[in-house]
Amino acid sequence: MMKRTFFWVAVSAATLLASCNQEGHRIIVTNDTDLDRTFETVEIDESGLAGVKLDSIMVIDEEGTAAAVQVYTDNDGNRKLLFQATVPAQSEKVYTIIEGVPATYSTLAYSRHVPERLDDYAYENNVIAGRIYGPALEFPRTFGSDIWVKCTDRLVIDDWFAKADYHHNYGEGMDCYKVDNTLGGGALVPYTGAEKFFTGDNYVSQKHICDGPVRTEAVFEYGPFDVDGKEMTATRVLTLDANSHFVKWETTFNCADTDSIAVVLGAVMHDVTGIKNELNWIAFTEKASDSADPDRDGNISVAVIYDKADLDDNPYYTSGKEAGHAVIITEEQVGRPVTTWTGSGWSQGGIASQEEWENMVRDFSFAQQNPLKVTVK
Repeated sequence: MMKRTFFWVAVSAATLLASCNQEGHRIIVTNDTDLDRTFETVEIDESGLAGVKLDSIMVIDEEGTAAAVQVYTDNDGNRKLLFQATVPAQSEKVYTIIEGVPATYSTLAYSRHVPERLDDYAYENNVIAGRIYGPALEFPRTFGSDIWVKCTDRLVIDDWFAKADYHHNYGEGMDCYKVDNTLGGGALVPYTGAEKFFTGDNYVSQKHICDGPVRTEAVFEYGPFDVDGKEMTATRVLTLDANSHFVKWETTFNCADTDSIAVVLGAVMHDVTGIKNELNWIAFTEKASDSADPDRDGNISVAVIYDKADLDDNPYYTSGKEAGHAVIITEEQVGRPVTTWTGSGWSQGGIASQEEWENMVRDFSFAQQNPLKVTVK
């Protein structure tokens, strides 16, 4: 993991520690599960912080250390305060909001439109990277994402695009994952039946929302496209937080001709060496697929995760393999955002085995269904 470097601006360490004794908003982060929570994002709407000027604050833990803070406005116009907390199992941690000149922190989550590479939209944090495809690209046409593997905590996508040789590993990683007209590293799409599900199309428009020490976010519009005679559109919101192997997607399908549709969350499988599926997630490991030397280029870890609450409320779902993909199939209402996650990792970037990947995916899924409890006083 990247070690965060703190740069103090106009506030001395002694002043900072003294400030912790002043009264202010306290944020109590409680972990009432048996799972240690590490670098988990705390998200608080501005409406829950009455009287706080978010542009001139610091968030301090009990030892007087400042957390990296990000303030941004999401696509729905909600202004939010973000920072990451590490809270051991069955414990709590208290943070204090104080007024002050915010410190400057390195960007750990970043994304951008790449018009110089046929409208790619690339994203990364300090552990993973990837891209989705835009309107200028003729092939592939898919909702699915491309996985870029990395073994550095440095942000690399700008350098890799500038070099235009990202299929070669210069020591920090590469693109050695094959997408074609499949769901690639994972996507939620309409399901049209066995062995022929809709793989989607490339986005029509994109909007970058934010980058920062905690989060990058972007919104993509798709369609109109035809699915079994029904005209549909889709909106997808991408959210990637620092220190995470998992990209959050909120996908909304719209169609005037129906109230609900069958959907499939899937990721394509290549030379799979191990796979595990549970109720709401599938994790698998495979050899590098877009590579002249798969043994040299190592194993790629892939995961798809469905919001378990959605499946618990839905009597129709199944998970397994179909059309060369690992899939979770269910039914969803049109016009309602559906939350899923896609995950990736690399054997040369910290994921040593399929067992380690399974445990990581299982713990992440559990954490999403059992979020940290945040109380503001």
